Amino acid sequence: VNLSDVVISTLPQLSVWLAYLNKSMFKIAAVAIALVAIVAADDWAIVAKDVLGTDLGIGFRNADEGFVAGDSNGVGPQIMKTMDGGKTWNNTQANFGADALLLALGVADTTTIVSGIFGELYSDDDGKTFNPSLGGGLSQSVRYLGKDGDGGEKFGVAGTYRGQQGVAITVDGGRLFKPLTSDVFFTEARYAAFPTDDVWYVAAGEFPSNDNATRRTVHYGDDGRISLKQGARPSKVGDDNGYKAQLAKTTDGGQTWKSLFGVNGSFYFNGIDCTSVDHCCAVGESADPPFQGAGIWCTEDAGASWNRTFYAPYQGDVGFSLLDVRWATSTMGWAIGGELQAVAPKAWFVKTEDGGKTWDPLKHQLFGYYALGLDVVSESVAYAAVDNLLTQTSGVAKYTL
Repeated sequence: VNLSDVVISTLPQLSVWLAYLNKSMFKIAAVAIALVAIVAADDWAIVAKDVLGTDLGIGFRNADEGFVAGDSNGVGPQIMKTMDGGKTWNNTQANFGADALLLALGVADTTTIVSGIFGELYSDDDGKTFNPSLGGGLSQSVRYLGKDGDGGEKFGVAGTYRGQQGVAITVDGGRLFKPLTSDVFFTEARYAAFPTDDVWYVAAGEFPSNDNATRRTVHYGDDGRISLKQGARPSKVGDDNGYKAQLAKTTDGGQTWKSLFGVNGSFYFNGIDCTSVDHCCAVGESADPPFQGAGIWCTEDAGASWNRTFYAPYQGDVGFSLLDVRWATSTMGWAIGGELQAVAPKAWFVKTEDGGKTWDPLKHQLFGYYALGLDVVSESVAYAAVDNLLTQTSGVAKYTL
């Protein structure tokens, strides 16, 4: 048999096979690219770096327009605004005292409220100007009431007012805050959720007194920043170890309050959020035994019972922190914080898709960052204020589905 004849006779079949192989490989490559795009989209990513020195408060009017509040080294407190989904940020020209520390931010309609250690600020012109509010106090959280704060008119803050614990409410877009406090609180009111005009929940707590109470978390150092080295605190056990946790509720717009949950010597609460008057979840944490970890507690019966549906205990030198929680729908939500390690932390985004019954802690992480603030626009878009502990600057992370 002549070898050249065999080769020539098989060339048509070979060309057909190569064409088929090439087409198949193209399809495989296209599918792979599509899968990579899907995976990449369904995740958190840093959308802006070096926005401020530290940004604690974050809030978005829609998927593109939003604000962050914090401070810049050598500049002082600042409020920054984006109009392109967090890619670029510009100063809003707000004026502050040199020692003002901004802690939280909320947005509804054209109103923006910023809280701090010396009171609140408001903007009623979509962030063009900010003015000091009257009647507030030291507030660590800002949330609008109900679905949209009645068009940006109604907001609530939680904290300390005239030496007492509770909330302060505005019904005129931030011009005046009315404190509504109660003796039912045995610890510091820190975060609040306002599912309706009259039904409100407060997450309260304290951590050991050698930490400044105005800081968001026990993991902050004496210089006001989060240390790269975690887990160095000496362990203390007992009711006098400095940890307190409490959940409280009002159903009559702050006229009366009821304590729903209380414990000493274990952990303290951070953020809380509700999808309705019956369904809420709150996050808590501790750097010390006996709890020493981060957890999530949820209620589906208007606070009558609270079930811990998630717990991440410290594992050797690796610790876990959760600072806030927000819902996108009645079933889908996020809790944020950090996986704390000696070298550098990882920003931690813990997701639920069943109303808080279960949480997925492993899929979404960002090395070198610690997530401090959260705002969820929808199931498809969410934003987080993040600190880069390696560069000692802050940025913004974005979730895109």
